Formats: sequence, structure tokens, C-alpha cells
Amino acid sequence: MRNTVIWSFLSLAALATGGLVTGCDSDAKLARSALGDSCDTTSDCNDDLRCIDHTCYNKKGTTSSGGSSTSEGGDGTGATVTGPKPPVLGGEGETCTKRADCEDGLACLSQRCQKDASSGEGGAGPVGGPTLGGPGETCGLTSDCATGLACLPSDGFNNFPEAKAIGSNSIGVCTPTDSGLEPTGKSCNGAECTIADDCCELPVATHIANALAPTYGTGVNSCAELEVVLDGVNCGAAVLTTANAARCFAKTAYCTCGKTTWTCSDAGRCVYGATCTKDYATPEGCPTYSRAGYALTSLCDTEGSGKCEPPAALATCKKDVDCDKGLIVADAGGVERCTAGECTCYTGACYRKCGEDLDCAKGKTCDTKTKVCVAAAACESDAFCATYNNDIHSKCLMPEGVCDTQCDNDRQCNYGNLTYGPNTRVCNAMHRCELVGCTSDSECPAAAGGVKLFCTETPAPVAGGTASSAITD
Repeated sequence: MRNTVIWSFLSLAALATGGLVTGCDSDAKLARSALGDSCDTTSDCNDDLRCIDHTCYNKKGTTSSGGSSTSEGGDGTGATVTGPKPPVLGGEGETCTKRADCEDGLACLSQRCQKDASSGEGGAGPVGGPTLGGPGETCGLTSDCATGLACLPSDGFNNFPEAKAIGSNSIGVCTPTDSGLEPTGKSCNGAECTIADDCCELPVATHIANALAPTYGTGVNSCAELEVVLDGVNCGAAVLTTANAARCFAKTAYCTCGKTTWTCSDAGRCVYGATCTKDYATPEGCPTYSRAGYALTSLCDTEGSGKCEPPAALATCKKDVDCDKGLIVADAGGVERCTAGECTCYTGACYRKCGEDLDCAKGKTCDTKTKVCVAAAACESDAFCATYNNDIHSKCLMPEGVCDTQCDNDRQCNYGNLTYGPNTRVCNAMHRCELVGCTSDSECPAAAGGVKLFCTETPAPVAGGTASSAITD
């Protein structure tokens, strides 16, 4: 009985094995796509068909360039299948990103389909070419614009190189690289006067009540009002209230000025020139503020010049030996005097002399001819300026030794607003970038209290900058 069961089981296993072998017949083929059916590769299609754009087409009826074709009867049904449409290629002057985007015989040059260089006579280069944008026309690259124009983003933020670095793609506008402007040679440097008479004005700073500013407050807003409050007051009296003392001084200093009361400096600042015998804004004293509210020296040099000057004004000299007499060191705050052999006389003032650069403060160098410390050159190489300003267009310009752009057009002077500020620089005749400057007083910002300032000639830079004393010896 056991043998019968075993042989029955073996017979079933043999039948199963035979069935598996029969199911894996190597001659059997998977069903493939017919004409017009979908596919991923040509091997998915029946013989004599090819897979184009995920559809099976008749090889004989399809052009080699992928152009439109009609295949009929490939699947025995007589069905008609239209081949894929060819791509639309760019004609001459149309945009492109590569040669394949253009029609035969055209090359992609500066993102425009143009005649290939080989098609010109004697290889002279592209024939014809695109029509480039004029001023105000939109663009993607500067190459889209005509000569003398640059493609500048229409969005002000995108004018920064930093914005371009993060992929900002605002449509640009063809803009002239030169503004056509010439530097005026003038600037708004806070000038409060052009002539001495401009200084004879009651400063807004003196309008405050005397109780709040006992040394200069008048509590009035005009010279006319000042006359009213001083009616009956004897400004020549030996004793005056603090309020009337400030008012009497204001009347003579700002409202009834004499020819020697004020002078206007080359920098456009009001300088008080009257003699004094007392400190502060009191009769025969010194003003605290000028017309535009600039602070002035309110101390009187009673031991020297008899003018409203700081003690350092006593340090007047003609030769180095004059300083040996104990004159004040000009830049020591009026608290130090020269000892024998310590100082040098420079522009009428005494400074502690230097012998080498090591004697001067950081950023200063020793002028061995005058023996005073002056500002050192800001740079010695283009590499320093490129690194310091984070701008490869920044060069070390000599003989000044300053970092700036050596330019050929105005556009080069305004490469990165973050470095140079607003786009108000132009390329001058010396190929140096220069602020275009002001043309009228109305362009200048007001001083404190809205007081009007002037557009004046830009002062020439002082060679070497401001002199200073040595700090070591």
C-alpha cells in the first residue's frame, strides 16, 4: 500500500515538471506593439517598426530627420498613422540657445540665429546679423543691444552683482553706457556761505529759550523780534541778565554785523573775526554757533590773539627754533608744549617731529622733508584694491595711491551700488571716476532747522592729507 502512494506522488511530480518545461519554450515570443501603439524603445515594436515619440511608426514611411510622415498598412489593417511634427527651427535673427535651434546654414551667435561664418565670402564672418536693441528696448544680455548700450535690469535691485549671483532674471533695458554728463566741479559740501554777508543771519540754534541754553539762547526767532525784546535794554551796561546778555551779543554778532565780524572760508564755513575779551555769547564774547548751526569755538584767546580761537592758535611759528620756546603742540588739544628739539614748524604750527614711518600712527607715514606725519597711500597694488573693495574693477591709481576705477565709460564707474553708492559718478577726461556734482543750490540738502546750504566749488584735495605729530620717538 505504501509503495502505491509513493509511486503516485512521483508520477504527479513528473507531470508538473514536464508542464514547467513546456511553459518555458525558448521559441515563444512576447507580444510587441503594432503600428500606432505606444512604446518606450524600438524593441517594444513589431519588426519593421521604430519607436518615435513613444509611438510605433513604419520605418519605411518615416523620414530620417524626424519629419512628418504617413505609414499605411504596417499592421495589416490599412490604418493611417501620421508621424511626429518636426521642431520649429529659428530663422535668421530669431533667438536661440544652440545651433540645433536654428535652421540649416545658420549658427547660434550671441543667442541669435545668424548665417554661419563659413557662409560668408572668404570666411569674413556672419553675413547680415540681428537687429540690435536701441535705447529703452528690452534685452536679456548686453549683446542684444546696439554699440554703446548696456543691458541693465529694469528692477533697481537686480543692478547689484549680488542679485545676479543668486539668479535674479529681471528683463533688462538697453541703456547708454555714457550719460553724456560732464563733471560740474561743484559739490554740496555743507557750505553755509559764499561771501561774508551770508554769515550775518540769526542761527536757528539760538532761537531756544535762555533758560534752556543760558550761554546763547535768545528765545526769539528773528532779528525783528530781537529788537522788540531789547527795547529799553542798555546792552552797554556793566550788569545784564543772562538772557539779555545773550540777546545783546546776538544783535551785534548776527543782526548788525560789521565788515570785520565774519569771513567766509574757502570751505564755505563762517568764521567769526571780531575781537573778544570774554568767553561765550555775551557782549564782547564769542558765538557758539554759525548761521547753519555749526558749532564754533566759544572761548576767547585773551592771552594771545584776542580772537575767538582755541588755545592751539598760540602755536604760531616761522622756524623750528620758535617751537623750542615752549609753544603749544598743534594737535595735542592745547595741553602740551614743545620742549627743546622736540618739535618742527609746519604751516605756522608746531608738531612733534618724526624721523621714520615707525614714529607715526597707523595709516600715517613720515614726510622726511617736513618731518611731520601725513596720510599714507591707501594702496600699492591693484590686487589690494580688488580684495579691499571686493571688486576686480577697483584699481590702485597713482600718484595718489587710492583705490578707484580707471574707466572708459560712465557704466564702469557704477559697477555695484553697494560699493559706490548711487549711480552718480561719471568717467572724466582723465579716465577717473568722479561724482557728477551739483549745478544749483537747490540740489543741496538743508542744514539743521532747514537752513539753506550752497553748491560750491569742490575743494582740491590736500597732498598727503592733514599733518599730525609723531606718536613715538
